[in-house]
Amino acid sequence: MTRIALVLLAVTAMASLAEAQTAASFDRLALVVNQGDHVTLTDSSGRSMRGRILDLSPSTLALSVNGIRQDVFGAEVATIRRSRRDPLKNGAVTGFLSGAGIAAGLLLGSRCADARVVLAAVSIYGAAGAGIGAGVDALIQGEHVIYTAPGTAPRANRGFTVAPVVSRGGGGLSASFGF
Repeated sequence: MTRIALVLLAVTAMASLAEAQTAASFDRLALVVNQGDHVTLTDSSGRSMRGRILDLSPSTLALSVNGIRQDVFGAEVATIRRSRRDPLKNGAVTGFLSGAGIAAGLLLGSRCADARVVLAAVSIYGAAGAGIGAGVDALIQGEHVIYTAPGTAPRANRGFTVAPVVSRGGGGLSASFGF
């Protein structure tokens, strides 16, 4: 059961790293986006605009929309979405480290002392994890909601979600694709 829990923990960690970050409040949006990022903003009246972030303060957002500056107060914003163009490298690195960590954890549990076996297992599990991590990153495309105003219904998930399923009789994973 310990090995299953370790695998579920690693897969859950990889999946959570793959998910887009979201801001809990408008004044914390600067932790998620940077000046120059391209976003799609929907205001409280339902009007959408796509542009590049010029300036961001705890209460306002300035976008360049077709070359024209648009200043929007945070109280007027319903949702902000950002295109996810993530390089596969960070998914591969995260996956490699997760796979190598799983191998190390499994071998430490078995008290294996042969360095060649440890190196081979860490390499194989790391390579498999790198492939899985790059694959998960490749699946994450399109726009992701990075901010939703309080009281605004969130959009349906249009990506890939992985969640652990644990019961007394065993465990597994639940995967869903939204479109």
